[in-house]
Amino acid sequence: MSQVITYAKSLMFPSKQDSLDKQISSKPIEDYYDKWEANTDEKELIKLSWSNDFDFLFTLGSNIYIYIFEHNPKTRELFPGIHQYGENWQESKEFRKQALNFVQTLSFAVKNIYHMDEVADYLYKIGERHVKFADRGFKPEYWNIFQDAMEVSLEQQIASLPNFNESQQHEAIRVWRRLALYLITHLKRGYFERLNSNKDIIL
Repeated sequence: MSQVITYAKSLMFPSKQDSLDKQISSKPIEDYYDKWEANTDEKELIKLSWSNDFDFLFTLGSNIYIYIFEHNPKTRELFPGIHQYGENWQESKEFRKQALNFVQTLSFAVKNIYHMDEVADYLYKIGERHVKFADRGFKPEYWNIFQDAMEVSLEQQIASLPNFNESQQHEAIRVWRRLALYLITHLKRGYFERLNSNKDIIL
């Protein structure tokens, strides 16, 4: 009986999280994340779960690219300096450099988490620059594997944080997933708008 009452209350008085989930599901996901902004508690949790320590950054960046390259080996061709090493690509200095380059984007987002307009502009410009990589074989669907790689790697990283209990880890993972979606949304927006403008010029 108590379970029935609890369920009835959840329908009559939905939690903030339930309301937010319904809000997200009622519109295209990228439309929502174009204007998404974490609340103050979430922003502080993002900062608390981040580190600019070299080992933290390198491990995260490496895991992101290892995930990408293992799930879609063709993406290695986008990085000739890495691809030239064949199966030994993980040992190359070019791979280490690229791993650190990518996490600088995440680091910028964390540093400016209270200035999301600046983050959006920064991401948009990076997205625009990726249009030139089409000649190397960059495909629009690669943005999705970058998103997957971020989410999986960040979840692994957060799970290893010594000062976070299980509840804090769960909440941090939830918030970081949303931030990852925000990042990819603005990267894609810059990419597709520049791509379309180039097509207009050609026509």
